[in-house]
Amino acid sequence: MNVMVRLVYRNLRANLDKGSLFFELIFPLFFIFIQGAAVSGIVPPFDIGNGRVVSYSLFLAAGAVTLTVINGGTNAGTQLWFDRRHGMFEQILMGPFTRAQYIFSIIITTLIIGMAASILVFVFALPVLSGISITLQAALLTGFALFLGTIFFGAFAITLSVALKSSEAFQIISTVAFFIFLFTSSVFFPVDRAPGYIQAVSLLNPLTYTTDMFRAGLFDAATTILPLEITTLSIEAAIMFTVAVAAFRRIKV
Repeated sequence: MNVMVRLVYRNLRANLDKGSLFFELIFPLFFIFIQGAAVSGIVPPFDIGNGRVVSYSLFLAAGAVTLTVINGGTNAGTQLWFDRRHGMFEQILMGPFTRAQYIFSIIITTLIIGMAASILVFVFALPVLSGISITLQAALLTGFALFLGTIFFGAFAITLSVALKSSEAFQIISTVAFFIFLFTSSVFFPVDRAPGYIQAVSLLNPLTYTTDMFRAGLFDAATTILPLEITTLSIEAAIMFTVAVAAFRRIKV
């Protein structure tokens, strides 16, 4: 346990630089306070489930909070790449640490940063999210959504980091992939109102299920397909985590 604590502490210090913190907090807040305010006047309120009608600014604010799972996932892949590039990975394995401890410490760090960033963004967004009531069930559902989303995107970034041979390739491909995840999800718009081809892609998108679960908990807007979305996201997160671990084991020291 002490070994894991030391690794997680080291990872936190490596990831908590001012640039990363600024991006993780400002990026979602930009959508909440600028895009939400600008577009809300031209988009009428709509039903998001269970008879709950919300304005677009409220809809977008809830979705923007879940963007932290993507940002946290990027950190996981970036850290692994820089550790390998600068020889830290080899040095860590020469100490009293194993591969399993290293990979799990990155996942734990990603969860801590992702969940903490989500809470901070949520607190900053409270002026927009006024009127919501948080119950124990809502807290559990929103927390579980962020947990599964962070696991998926952290594992996804780790897999990319292992597969790609240069930091430039990782940054480009991860950025393109995450923007595809972002703009084909339900963060910015209700999926059922999108064109058919976007709906088809969205059904495979874990960010859609993360955001839908988060909104369902936050607004008490559970739909009949919510259990299916929870199951699908759980399976996607488990599969991606397994792929990341398998890819990580093939790294040659």
